[in-house]
Amino acid sequence: MITKRQKILDAALLLFSQQGLEGTSTGQIAKTAGVAKATLFHHFENKSLLIDELFRELKVELFSTLAQHTEIAEQNRYQAFKFMWMTGIEWALENPIAMKFFTNVHFDPTTQTREVIVSQMFASLDDIILKGQQAEELMVLDINLVRHFIHSHFLICANWLVDQQEPQPEQSEKYINDSFDMCWRAIGGQVQPSC
Repeated sequence: MITKRQKILDAALLLFSQQGLEGTSTGQIAKTAGVAKATLFHHFENKSLLIDELFRELKVELFSTLAQHTEIAEQNRYQAFKFMWMTGIEWALENPIAMKFFTNVHFDPTTQTREVIVSQMFASLDDIILKGQQAEELMVLDINLVRHFIHSHFLICANWLVDQQEPQPEQSEKYINDSFDMCWRAIGGQVQPSC
């Protein structure tokens, strides 16, 4: 059975992805969730906290799919990052509504809560990048700048792929590989031959 809290989160995700963060009221969320507005405020003190919690839950879901690829980072940072990228894109294609929400949140003023969530979630990626910089495989740049660039590039590429009208599987695979190679090169990496 779906809890009222989950109904609120599901309704918020749908409305935020369709109408944007500012264009969605707590009243609309409560109505769509089929709960009283007071119930919404029982679970979430305000809309900003609701956005942060939805962001956190979706990021946890996304990053739980990525965690399995970090163990190979010591042997091959390029492959570890590529596996994370591919897995992230696959998740994005399976969760297009969540991707629209992430894009809306990305261009909304960041809260301290979201900043902490992103830095915690990106810790394994930060580790790959920092070790790549130390090994002179990547340009030495501020990790916050690199993290923000990768996150922005991922959102743009994932949303572009979501919006494509049923590309052929081989064309879709090429787009995904090219999007990763563009990101890797932008942070100073050399594209490696396919294994």
